Amino acid sequence: MSQPELFINSDNSIIIEFDDAISLKLTRYILGVKLSIEKAKLEGFVEAVPAYDSLLILFDAETFHPERHWQQLHSIVKTAQPIDNRDSQRYVIPVCYDLEVAPDLPFVADHAGLTTDDVIQLHSEQDYPVYMLGFLPGFLYLGELKSQLHCPRRSAPRAKIEAGSVAIGGSQTGIYPIDSPGGWHIIGKTPMKMLDVSASNPAIAKPLDIITFKPIGLEEFKQYEH
Repeated sequence: MSQPELFINSDNSIIIEFDDAISLKLTRYILGVKLSIEKAKLEGFVEAVPAYDSLLILFDAETFHPERHWQQLHSIVKTAQPIDNRDSQRYVIPVCYDLEVAPDLPFVADHAGLTTDDVIQLHSEQDYPVYMLGFLPGFLYLGELKSQLHCPRRSAPRAKIEAGSVAIGGSQTGIYPIDSPGGWHIIGKTPMKMLDVSASNPAIAKPLDIITFKPIGLEEFKQYEH
């Protein structure tokens, strides 16, 4: 794995950029760097925010010393190790793929040259690691989709996508945790609550956890809702 690069990002942050391809291996490494930084307890440290291929380090603006903090982080990064995933948990998410709640399923099937049943099978027969949370609170970026299901995002995003909608965007899939605008293709919906802001860990899962989709019928979906 190539050595990450560090850049002063703002008057209170430094960003670490990783140039490797997005993967579970890279996610484990980024989270390992994050853990090492948190353990170092640097002066003014506020938070480390991971993304697919970067890590944003936020400091208190009044105690931020760009050069000194850059040097400290550079030393930490050189010795950081990927975290293991022994603490990862598996979650089975029920998903209804009925067209009543899956308006874009026919489009995705047509784009892939498959039947809708093929899309449902391909989408639900594999495990998905959580790469990161972002875009919305509790939004799980899951990857990677089988290549047959890769699909460009909608040319015109919807003004509102309902919470629980399961969607495809590019090479990934995800679940909208709250009502939100969005440009991914909706291929199903889960009746499960994906975000609980009153909980200590509001999102249903964390990076490196595993998500599996379990197809359910429309009647079962409606029973869950009640």
